[in-house]
Amino acid sequence: MLDKAKEKMTNYSANTSFMPLDAENMIQIESASQDVVSISLGLKICDRHKALQEAYRVLKAEGRLVVLEASNIPINWIHKLYLGYMSVVMPLIGWLATGGDSSAYQYLLKGVKDFPSAEALAQEMKDIGFGEVNFERLSFGIVAIHMARKL
Repeated sequence: MLDKAKEKMTNYSANTSFMPLDAENMIQIESASQDVVSISLGLKICDRHKALQEAYRVLKAEGRLVVLEASNIPINWIHKLYLGYMSVVMPLIGWLATGGDSSAYQYLLKGVKDFPSAEALAQEMKDIGFGEVNFERLSFGIVAIHMARKL
């Protein structure tokens, strides 16, 4: 994913760098030194609060946080239908595709079920100190992109 991002950014900025980091402890990065921090589908596999605090720490004033993460479909009955699909159909497909191991698909479902709604994640960002927090749901709300600014 980082290679693809580097490829897409070659025409935009010479001052862009991409690094895989521990979102909870970015010891390689100085405080208040970054213009943008981005994380994609990672908050559900770490201590979300620590990762958001760490993003806040490394961002400059007015720096941006961009997060792509699992979300909730705002129409409740469609969300329940989606969770049912993820509970039954995806593990079956995973079991068939892997010759009997559906654990990755069950893990994916757990990440979706246990993750906060888009609204709740936005509030967590505000509670840490981020401002101008907003989000856009994609794919009917299966995922959302959250954007926030360090004020």
